[in-house]
Amino acid sequence: MAEETPESRLSKNVVIAYDGSEHAKNAVKFYAEKLHMPGDHVFLVYSVEVSDVIQQGKVQSAPFSMDPEVFKDLVQKEVKRIQGELIEFAKYLRAMKLEGTVKSTHAQKPGEGILNIAKEVNASLIITGSRGQSKLRRTFLGSVSDYVMHHSPVPVLVCRREN
Repeated sequence: MAEETPESRLSKNVVIAYDGSEHAKNAVKFYAEKLHMPGDHVFLVYSVEVSDVIQQGKVQSAPFSMDPEVFKDLVQKEVKRIQGELIEFAKYLRAMKLEGTVKSTHAQKPGEGILNIAKEVNASLIITGSRGQSKLRRTFLGSVSDYVMHHSPVPVLVCRREN
C-alpha cells in the first residue's frame, strides 16, 4: 500500500464549536498545531441559544408585555453584536493560519446548532473545548461538549483546558 501524503489525502471539513472563550481558543490552537492538514476546511461555529418563547414566536402570549418597537430594537442590537463577534472570530481564524469559514446558528441548545451545521457541511470531525465543569454541575446545568459528544454522528474531540 502506498504511503499517504498530504497531497494525496482527501481534505476534510472540521467543525470547531467557538464562542470566543479561552476554552474555545484552546480547541482551535490544539487543532491548528496537532491535527490540521493542508486542504482541510475549518468551520468555526458560533451557536446562539434562543429561548423557547422567542423561538416559537409566542412573545405576545408571554406573562409580560413588551412594546414591539422595543423588542425589534433589542433584536437588532443583538444581531449587530453577533455580527461584530463573527468578524472577530474570522480574524482569529486567519491569525491561526487556518482556511475556513465562520458560521452562526440559532438553536434552543447550542449543541443542537453545532450538530446542525456539522450535518450541513458534511463534517468529518467536531472539536469543542471543555470548561472543566464538575460532574454535578454538568448534570444540573448541562454541557455543550457532553451534548455534542453524545448526539454526534461523527467523531468528536473534546479539548481540555491547558494547564
